[in-house]
Amino acid sequence: MFGLRGEKRKPGYLALFLACCLLLGAIFPVYADELEEKKRELNEVSRQIKANQQMLKNKKKEANSVWGQIKGIESDILNTEKKINQLDDRIGLLEENIAIKEKEIEETEAKLNAKVDILRERLVFIYETGDVSYLEVLFSATDIKDFITRYDMLSMIVEQDRQLIEEIEAERDKLKMQKSDLEVKKKELVNIKEEQAAQKEALEAKKQEKAQLFNQLQMEAKEYEKALNELEELSRQLESVIRQLQSKNSGPALGTGVYTWPTPGYYTITSPFGMRFHPILQVRKLHTGVDIGAPMGADIVAADSGIVIYAGYNGGYGNMIIIDHGNGMSTLYAHMSRFVAVNGQKVTKGEVIGKVGSTGFSTGPHLHFEVRKDGSPVDPMGYIR
Repeated sequence: MFGLRGEKRKPGYLALFLACCLLLGAIFPVYADELEEKKRELNEVSRQIKANQQMLKNKKKEANSVWGQIKGIESDILNTEKKINQLDDRIGLLEENIAIKEKEIEETEAKLNAKVDILRERLVFIYETGDVSYLEVLFSATDIKDFITRYDMLSMIVEQDRQLIEEIEAERDKLKMQKSDLEVKKKELVNIKEEQAAQKEALEAKKQEKAQLFNQLQMEAKEYEKALNELEELSRQLESVIRQLQSKNSGPALGTGVYTWPTPGYYTITSPFGMRFHPILQVRKLHTGVDIGAPMGADIVAADSGIVIYAGYNGGYGNMIIIDHGNGMSTLYAHMSRFVAVNGQKVTKGEVIGKVGSTGFSTGPHLHFEVRKDGSPVDPMGYIR
């Protein structure tokens, strides 16, 4: 009886088993279709962002170039202003020297005029006394004492006349040199003032050039900011997509929650996670991961075990892999030169998943590494041990 009753129930178990198979067969394709649809949506976002990615690179280079020109012009302006200030000092010193020279010339001319007046009086006196010679004065002495007295007086007069004439000649030579020196300094002053005027004109031209370049930079910055905003929007869309993909992949967590370094042998962080001041836009922007310097083709390994939920090109991120580790945790690896892991593949911690590259919005080979919790970026250094 037992056996007969068991045999009678076999068709019921078989029917239930077949029904479960049909139900699972219906559920799995729906999940697969939805997963593929989300991947297509993510690829569409990538395609849209990729259209702006090259423009973003070019605008950044142009903005950096313009900023470099502005820095150079500012340096030229500082040097020109320094030259103008030095010329101001020289002009002030020359004007002071010229004033001193003019005063010296005035004093020399006064001394010269005084001596000329004395000499003129002597000549008038000689003229008015007639043809009386020094010998007549000597031999008209009444005695020897008078003779000696007259001789001493005449000698003194002759010496005074000689000194007076020499002093007049010396003052004239001095005056001539002072006037010549004054002319040299005046010419130098004129030349320096002309040079200063030219420097000021050049300074004004440089300031105008700086203003034009700065206006150009502001225009470039607006376009650059627009492109960056698109990348930030992409990051927000990635959060949503990752959550959706993770919700479909609701199996047991594969990750340990403790991450290994994603580029073995290369540990230099060229740009950390967090807010950073943008040199072009002059604003603070969030850097959603860490940039690790590594040569082209270096190994990239899975930071933890998990399932690859995305492997493909993604706009500014370039060739990118996202690994779901379970419990809402995922890691993102960007700018790869090539993939080793593929969509849907289970990977283990430390397994090579790709190679370092410079695809997407990148100026050189490196790995952009992100850790995301429930789709939102968090600091990777809090998880790496």
